[in-house]
Amino acid sequence: MSELHDLLDRFTGTWRSEGRIVDGGEHDGERWHGWDVYEWFPGEHHLVHRVDVEILGARREALEIFTPRPGAPRTFDQTSFDADGSIEHALGRFEEDGTYRSGNESARATLTFGAPDAMTARWESLREDGSWGEWMTVAFTRLGEPRIQVRSTREHGG
Repeated sequence: MSELHDLLDRFTGTWRSEGRIVDGGEHDGERWHGWDVYEWFPGEHHLVHRVDVEILGARREALEIFTPRPGAPRTFDQTSFDADGSIEHALGRFEEDGTYRSGNESARATLTFGAPDAMTARWESLREDGSWGEWMTVAFTRLGEPRIQVRSTREHGG
């Protein structure tokens, strides 16, 4: 396979996600948890990311697709479909050191890979004054192979 495939393959698996809001606002310090599952779409040209988390007392589910951007090495278009009907677009890129950066006009993330089964994300959001500020941090622990399954709210427990 290609270098691009190998880079994205680092995401594949079922991950336990645990985050903390760090924006200094009314929810600062609040913790949340859930699951992230990354798996290859048949043909292994697109990576599918399923999000199932509980944040601020509400369940959030989304399906995101990573698609390599033609002519732009190490770069991906990301399209996320939220259960509320919204659609978000972002651009992601692997840096030379293996860090993954993703973002759009209102939010951006920096993901770093620690051990083979651990990654962390630092999210920032665009503030009203046009500056970027910390939003949340997330720790991911890979639990195993990709396995997308529907869970009830009761099964979300931390």
